[in-house]
Amino acid sequence: MFSTHDGAKKCAKYLRRLFANSGFVFPLHKCQSAVARAGGFRDWHDLEVALARSARSAEPAAFRKRLLAVLPEPCRPPVLAWLDKEPAETIYDAERPARWYRDVLPYLMAATALHHSRTPLLRSGSGAGQRLRERLVLGPLLNLHGGTRLVPWFEPDTLAFVFWGAAESLFGQDAQHPRFRTELETLTAAGVLDVANRQLRVFSPDAKEMTAFVAEGKVGKAEYWAEAGGAEAPRALHDALAAIGVRNAQRVADDISRVGAAAYTSTSGPVLELLTTLAEDGEIETLAKAYGLFASIQPKSAAFIRGAVPARISSGYLVGHRGLGASKISLWAYDHPDWHDKLKAAIARPVLFASTVDAMADSISRAQVSL
Repeated sequence: MFSTHDGAKKCAKYLRRLFANSGFVFPLHKCQSAVARAGGFRDWHDLEVALARSARSAEPAAFRKRLLAVLPEPCRPPVLAWLDKEPAETIYDAERPARWYRDVLPYLMAATALHHSRTPLLRSGSGAGQRLRERLVLGPLLNLHGGTRLVPWFEPDTLAFVFWGAAESLFGQDAQHPRFRTELETLTAAGVLDVANRQLRVFSPDAKEMTAFVAEGKVGKAEYWAEAGGAEAPRALHDALAAIGVRNAQRVADDISRVGAAAYTSTSGPVLELLTTLAEDGEIETLAKAYGLFASIQPKSAAFIRGAVPARISSGYLVGHRGLGASKISLWAYDHPDWHDKLKAAIARPVLFASTVDAMADSISRAQVSL
């Protein structure tokens, strides 16, 4: 990662280039802030002061975990690809950043669908000018005005899409509509879009709904290609894994997609290996999300995988990650015979599962101290 001020500057600049390669608007000062916090500093100024006195390196696993935590969620896939040293994305279209289709298009489609169905000012019955308002928002997103396709960039922290150009190029003939200024002001006042300095920003309808929409879309695509098979299956699974924060997503996707791989006795082998790794790394919520993904892709194996989760938590997380003694865990389990049933019941709800596991670990830890 880095251990000096110069190294930190290079890391921040690389992060900015990485995000530009996705089509993200994420300026250098935000990259510097993320790098500083990932390195264990309060902010960039704290980093500069501390590293001016002496070099200090961050433990790679801690840096990775903190970086993913402080960056907006859309940044996760390209950052994971970088950290996992995945091959550079092939450029489909010279007019678009290399990872645009992978990292921006899913959000673009989500914003379009949610604006169309959820934004009050765009829905039928919202009053005079409804169709014009709808075209002013969806037109740039879907290129409804024709002509040269304007490719929006994406702000991963605000979930806004950014276009550059004059009103005529952004809105086409709608810019000549007699109600254009009125409806533009209405949409601006409502926080749907903003136009200033030859720049249009189309905001997301709802951040949580949009993020959930994108995640569900990636899972749905993985489900489809898992059933259909073919060359797209590993890529679709990779994108779904990266979206939930699984490291080495490409290798895991390749392993799982190779049905009958010699390294595994069943198609569930790679899944169980991944769950073990996540437990050992303390990534409990990600483990639950991974289970949910595989349960939807391999429904016939869901019960088998769910049944294997308690053993992964016991040996991988409680012993391996938390350092709790196996004998003490056994004594605690004797007094709590339903612990494995509670874990299996909670696994479908990642946040609940993580809190259940933590409560279990804390209970065992307290029991150790009292013995």
